[in-house]
Amino acid sequence: MTTTTDSARVTTDGSDIVITRQFAAPAQLVYEAMTRPEHVRQWWGAGHGEMTTCEVDLRVGGRWHFAQVTPDGREVSFSGEYLELDPPGRMVHTEKFDAMPDSEPSTIVTTLTEQDGVTTLHAVCTYDSPQTVEAVVGSGMESGLQSSYNAIDDLLARLQGA
Repeated sequence: MTTTTDSARVTTDGSDIVITRQFAAPAQLVYEAMTRPEHVRQWWGAGHGEMTTCEVDLRVGGRWHFAQVTPDGREVSFSGEYLELDPPGRMVHTEKFDAMPDSEPSTIVTTLTEQDGVTTLHAVCTYDSPQTVEAVVGSGMESGLQSSYNAIDDLLARLQGA
């Protein structure tokens, strides 16, 4: 399956979801936008509710936790652990949907490659099965991903003074 909405490309392959997206900013700035709480609060879950928790312990073995309340009053919460950090080019972390405590976390390998001031994000999200991938894609994750990435674009423009 391959879909393209807005400017991120999302594909699935077995137990993986692969995301590719370009940002008009240097890799260091994209990395900071994705890891600093004061920046994450401006884009995570953009347009899908109010962010209530944004905790980042940015070190190998450190944990992160993001939560929001949706307009209909539901809490949506994700958390994970940083497994590898090599700024600004690579980050590996786990991610778990906290409403499903018995599920296996996914592992996300994100690389940021900069060329001529444009950074390409390539993320491989590995789940426990192709069925889980189908459920994640079926949950509407791509819509949330697209709006969050668009909000990162807006944040990067503000950070660069554009």
